[in-house]
Amino acid sequence: MKRIRLLIFLFFLLVGCDDGVYSSTLIFDGRHTFGPETRLPGDVLLRAGETELAAGSQVAGSIYVLGGTLLANGQIDGDLAVLDGQVRLGPDAVIGGDLRASSETTQQADTAVIRGQTITGLALPMAGVSAQPGGWEATFRWLIGALLLAALGSMWAQWQSRRQTQPLRNVADAALIHWLPSAALGLLGLLVLPILLVMMAFTVVLVPLVFVLGLIVMLVWAMGVVSLGALLGEWAAARWLKPALRRSISPGWTTFIGTMLLMVLFALPWVGEALLGLTAVLLFGAVLLSRFGTQTYEPPPTVAVAEDLSVYERP
Repeated sequence: MKRIRLLIFLFFLLVGCDDGVYSSTLIFDGRHTFGPETRLPGDVLLRAGETELAAGSQVAGSIYVLGGTLLANGQIDGDLAVLDGQVRLGPDAVIGGDLRASSETTQQADTAVIRGQTITGLALPMAGVSAQPGGWEATFRWLIGALLLAALGSMWAQWQSRRQTQPLRNVADAALIHWLPSAALGLLGLLVLPILLVMMAFTVVLVPLVFVLGLIVMLVWAMGVVSLGALLGEWAAARWLKPALRRSISPGWTTFIGTMLLMVLFALPWVGEALLGLTAVLLFGAVLLSRFGTQTYEPPPTVAVAEDLSVYERP
């Protein structure tokens, strides 16, 4: 059974990524020209130098311009976000997502196509927020991502059941019982972290660290969602299943079902987006408060102060 769950997890991991792996292109300096019929997989991060995308070229992801010059005359499937530098969109340029840049840094030909929105100002989208393919492809990618996260949570819950540890329970308790300090810490972290990442992205040496920190943030969010999904799965099993059937279900399956239910709630229009934002702040702080689930969070004890004012004398 363990090997079957591992194979399912690896299958969803490979299917959920473009071409089986995540790939990106980093450009730090120099002049780079990508001719026709060139296809760049993943995202492109432009730090400095001069980059040209000729007509007929294609970028499978988004382009993030942190400096330098970009002459885009090909197709960009994702967003084009300009934080600094100069961008010129040629007559054959096609942007499948949004254009996020100020009017002072971007020049656009009349025949250039922008299928998303044009957002002016300093707007660097975070991972997972950028425009995604619509229709059945977006639904399929969401389903694969939800199944991948649920399968990861299932293996995690089964592992902690055998080791008799409770990292997921510690995170869930911190989020529900101590929700106020969790929300405060999560809000502080999510406000400071994007500013820190943008400042680090301006240096050449720290650019790889930006991707590492971004991956850590995604792992923290995933751990929080799985922890809440495990609690939701236990509640659903206790409410809707008979005791004999409930005892036969392993913690891995309850976590899998609860995580899928939580992902379905996040996918609801309007309500799901608000719920996702609130839980992201709450769970981010809960993971940090519980030291990534390694310990139960206990608030510091309050020290009682004597209110006997007779000990004070007027000078």
